[in-house]
Amino acid sequence: MSTEIHGFCEAGFSPLRDAFAANFDDGLEVGASLAACVRGRPVVDLWAGHANFARTRPWQADTIVVLNSTTKIPMLISVLMLVDRGLIALDTPVAAYWPEFAAGGKEQVTIRDALTNQAGVPGLEPPASYEDHEHWETICARIAAEPHWFGGERRVAYHMINTGFVLGEVMRRVDGRTPGQFFREELGEPAGIDIQIGLKSWDRIASTGMLDPPSEMPHLSTLALRMMLSMSKGEWGRPSMAEFPSGSGIGNARAVARLATVLVNGGMLDGRRYLSEALAREVFTEQVAGECPIFGHMRLGLIVTLDQPGFPMPSPTSGYWGGRGGALCVMDPKTGLSFGYAMNNMIEAMLGEPETRRNRFWSALSEVLSKLESDAT
Repeated sequence: MSTEIHGFCEAGFSPLRDAFAANFDDGLEVGASLAACVRGRPVVDLWAGHANFARTRPWQADTIVVLNSTTKIPMLISVLMLVDRGLIALDTPVAAYWPEFAAGGKEQVTIRDALTNQAGVPGLEPPASYEDHEHWETICARIAAEPHWFGGERRVAYHMINTGFVLGEVMRRVDGRTPGQFFREELGEPAGIDIQIGLKSWDRIASTGMLDPPSEMPHLSTLALRMMLSMSKGEWGRPSMAEFPSGSGIGNARAVARLATVLVNGGMLDGRRYLSEALAREVFTEQVAGECPIFGHMRLGLIVTLDQPGFPMPSPTSGYWGGRGGALCVMDPKTGLSFGYAMNNMIEAMLGEPETRRNRFWSALSEVLSKLESDAT
């Protein structure tokens, strides 16, 4: 029996609905939401399935779920808002705002480096547990004291967790607010974006898990394994009331698509400017291309991955970031399309690796973006 799909999908965007439904039909989902906007106008808003693995709680229009690293998108926009206000500069060393961070050869690491996975602290040794990360001052002290892993050399290495704390501590020092508070007060509440960084209420949250856990770990290089093992202690990915600015965001597809409008629409949402046009454009401008120990070749804007042969985007002008298990944010400034997807069945896949759900969405997005470009001409 086919899963009932709730919500709406405008004509011209049906490939997205078809892909969403096909993933349920193939047993790849428990519960999920999918949404898209064009220049902030909602064109798709869908949800289906269940909020728990016992399938006793239906996924509702306002169900929220852990977004994992998709949290880096609200983090990015929050940091750039402070850049616009002159409180942070992209090419200023982190240590200018957070002097303790200079320890261990990190004195030249800049804000731009932190936004492009080049901050030199992709992990912590000895490993810090999930519970350690729930204590802001403790984990920031660990990160500040950690030696630069590459002797001060700029190298692309995915900072799974530490990016958010590096940038978040800078935010706290220049603005006085934590990233979660800043986002809530400056974007979440004013713009009606249903994303929390650090859980405030358990009422609507979906539980996460894996219908089909991987049978073995992927083959990893020595450096990649070192990075992964440095974050191996504790139960990662569970909802937390603490702020993990790289990964404790909780929301749904509607909120992700609405938030991403700020980036694809030149900094504007609902007629209000949140970012300068120049900074919104900078997000999709290549900052670095290099070999990440975990993901392989990466071509990066600010936080987002850009189109490249090994991992092509749905269009050459679009960018992407996602979260562990499958959450997605895809943005195309050329057409103004912003896309969000959030689910509770986690499927492990590296960037560029085949993953049926994501592949379906990529194909559907390619079709939709092609039509939007054609209509514009």
